[in-house]
Amino acid sequence: MTCALWIAACSNGPSKAAALDAIQAGIKEDGSCTLPLDILSSLKVQHATKGICVPKEASPKVKACVEALVAANITHRMPDDYMVAWPDDVSASSLSDVPAYERRARNLVFSTCVELAGNLRDGRFNCAEARAEKILRVKTTDETHADVTYAREIGLKPSLPAIDAACGTATRPPGEATVAFVKTESGWGLPAPPVSAH
Repeated sequence: MTCALWIAACSNGPSKAAALDAIQAGIKEDGSCTLPLDILSSLKVQHATKGICVPKEASPKVKACVEALVAANITHRMPDDYMVAWPDDVSASSLSDVPAYERRARNLVFSTCVELAGNLRDGRFNCAEARAEKILRVKTTDETHADVTYAREIGLKPSLPAIDAACGTATRPPGEATVAFVKTESGWGLPAPPVSAH
């Protein structure tokens, strides 16, 4: 379906059918869950080397949660040579700031480290397949702009119950979303993505 067929010359916004077609064709739905705050606050991010680690002093629940993420193939354990190297904050410090005798390898500070995959830095991981299911409402803000709110069908992955059991219940993806539509000479549609400068 072309933009020109998306509808409508009137100022009532796009039709629900046209809006749903445009959303399903043009929006990449996010099916992310979010780890509980107590888990996320216990993990230590290794920003330079793209790792995320469980401190030795963290509760067994935190390590079990990370192991559940590994079992679900959301992330992977870092190799042995990573664990015997210095943590990022230590390796970035000069010897005058952190003397050699005070430097400890990651395996002495952390019980395990995994790849900082996807959005794990923010505690988010892919846990569902999401798709736009139906339009709930169309609200025009002026003659050329409208906000379209739609319901999303969320299909949770079978690995999620094991993650919930280890980590505590993860926050689910939202069942609704709102996107902005704009009206151009071709009719109502989603805004064109910005063109990156070269």
